[in-house]
Amino acid sequence: MNIQAIYQKLGELLWSIMNENAHIIMCEGYIYSDTTSYSFEWIESDSRIGWFDFDAIPHEIGDEIIHLMERLNSNEIFKEKWSHFKISLTEDGKFNIEFAYIPEDDRWPGLYMKAVSDLKEEELDEYNIPFEEWEKRVNNMVPLIRPLNSVL
Repeated sequence: MNIQAIYQKLGELLWSIMNENAHIIMCEGYIYSDTTSYSFEWIESDSRIGWFDFDAIPHEIGDEIIHLMERLNSNEIFKEKWSHFKISLTEDGKFNIEFAYIPEDDRWPGLYMKAVSDLKEEELDEYNIPFEEWEKRVNNMVPLIRPLNSVL
């Protein structure tokens, strides 16, 4: 299955579960060697956010999306393998997909497209992340950019 066919199928899957009041539907998720996750939500035309009740989550669709995303991630066009994704589809059929690499040791269940260490302290409650866990991860992050005058 080529990349275009995967994108087409992802769009069809999202369309199949799109709420009639939705302006845009989104699926966010992650793929790691030991776990995968996905969630669905939509934005209605009045800007309200909707989601499936716990017992109504379309798990078959979510599992199929994860399978397609794993196939996509194994494609040779990705020099670096991403771990997080966000797919969106508008009521007009516009499809978008974003990728992010979040290190496995900086992930958190239900936190998509951001690492724990990327969060501000005031965002912790939103994701049920203990302050001590956030602080540990922030303090363990190695700066990726060194000042020009630093000594190696």
